[in-house]
Amino acid sequence: MIPYLRLELLRTLRSPAFAGYTIGFPVTFYLLFTTVFRNRPVQGVDFAAYYMASMAIYGAIGVALNSVGARIALERTRGWTRQLALSPLRPGSYIAVKVVSAGILSLPVVALILLAGRFINGVHLSWRTWLGLFPALWLGALPFAALGIAIGYTFRDELAQAASLTTYFLLSVAGGLWMPVQAFPRWLAAVAKALPSYRAGELSWRLLQNHQPLGPGVIILAAWTTAFTCLAAWRYLRAR
Repeated sequence: MIPYLRLELLRTLRSPAFAGYTIGFPVTFYLLFTTVFRNRPVQGVDFAAYYMASMAIYGAIGVALNSVGARIALERTRGWTRQLALSPLRPGSYIAVKVVSAGILSLPVVALILLAGRFINGVHLSWRTWLGLFPALWLGALPFAALGIAIGYTFRDELAQAASLTTYFLLSVAGGLWMPVQAFPRWLAAVAKALPSYRAGELSWRLLQNHQPLGPGVIILAAWTTAFTCLAAWRYLRAR
């Protein structure tokens, strides 16, 4: 399992698309928007800090969806999963490698955005808050790895890539990761607060407000996590 995990990490990190889109785009987007909307606090939090957390979870979700769902679909199309079935690597270990690699691969984009917030935009937080952001961001992105598995075992190749990107875009925009929900119409803000992307970001936003990250919204996130996990298990069993 460990050698396959190492292979998975190395081939993803060597991909220009991963470096350019999955890592580069959220960092660039963060710096662009904090320049344009620099002086507009959100819920009492400096916009540069608030948007830093938003783009960090946006990047982590992108890794979870794209590096899991699209990769599984591609490997199914090319027969790689059939080859792995002949190896000592068990199907459960294959899925575990995808989820663990997504967690590890999310670290570069999260770290770069936090570094940009601290050293370019001058975000000042307590050391406890800085340390708390990493597990909050990782926990928030975890449900989307399950969603990525469901997409990977539902669609094939290009269709999975399109489904992952469409889901990623819609959940990010409607969930208030690109723009705070305070700028939304009331009805759209209500919709946003029911989405897993908003609740994933809320874990980090609450930290910036000096609250415990696990607020009432974590129940909604847990419900989405359960639903995505059940969907992934169903699609996996159907595909097998």
